[in-house]
Amino acid sequence: MTGFERLKEQVKDQEDKALVQTVEYLLTREDIEEDYLKEEKTLEGMCKFIKNKARKYMKNGWNYITNEVVYSWAVMYFSFPDLFLGIEHKETTKTKSNTKKSSKGSNTKNNVVSLEKAKKEIEKKKETTQLSLFGGVAG
Repeated sequence: MTGFERLKEQVKDQEDKALVQTVEYLLTREDIEEDYLKEEKTLEGMCKFIKNKARKYMKNGWNYITNEVVYSWAVMYFSFPDLFLGIEHKETTKTKSNTKKSSKGSNTKNNVVSLEKAKKEIEKKKETTQLSLFGGVAG
């Protein structure tokens, strides 16, 4: 799989026009195609990064940011390591919450998930998660 193919797969079925335009721009950047293959880099992560950057420029609930600035933030996200960008991965929090959930014992017995719960989780994973660069309703 190429970096472009990975990006196209991640944006498939997304309805946020700003996100689709940003990915279309990224698909023109052959110089960073390999960066799209980095496992820790995802469109969801890119959206969070851009939203966090944009919040710093918000005044009175309004935010005027040009496409070029958003595109440059997207390139930054894929080009630089998360540590350099100040992006923290909260795996320890996830591990703690998973431990708490499993210790409650709801729908599990001896670390076995009920068939009903497993089916629901599989169906949930099949659904396309709609991402948005700037919040609100995608479309």
